[in-house]
Amino acid sequence: MVLVIVSLTAMALYDEAPGQLRSMLKIKELPASAQNIKCTGPFVITDALVTCGFEIEPNDMASMLAGWRFSGEKARRNSQSVDYIDNDLRSEFTPFKANYIYRADDDQFGPAGGHLFVVIDKDRRNALVDLYIE
Repeated sequence: MVLVIVSLTAMALYDEAPGQLRSMLKIKELPASAQNIKCTGPFVITDALVTCGFEIEPNDMASMLAGWRFSGEKARRNSQSVDYIDNDLRSEFTPFKANYIYRADDDQFGPAGGHLFVVIDKDRRNALVDLYIE
């Protein structure tokens, strides 16, 4: 688990946005339609905190969700995508109306805990990914 945290933190610090997103979602390649990828996170030594936003063709969204075991649910009524970000990065991302929320199952983060949310709009074109690993 420590290696995962170190790897994710290193990616957050040194890699470009597509690499960060790929690492966060634990997928080998991003679909060609993934675009306007923006990632940001505060500098922390002990935790991984990264948030990414992106646009994609709806048919490619499922491949973005293949790296983790997710539980899906409808987003809270009238919530915006940025409502799911737990840190001060909200202003960095253009909000969209959240329709679906995918949460990585808690048992995938080890004893220290963490979360991974993927918030998607109704058309499955816009997404926001928020990762926190303690």
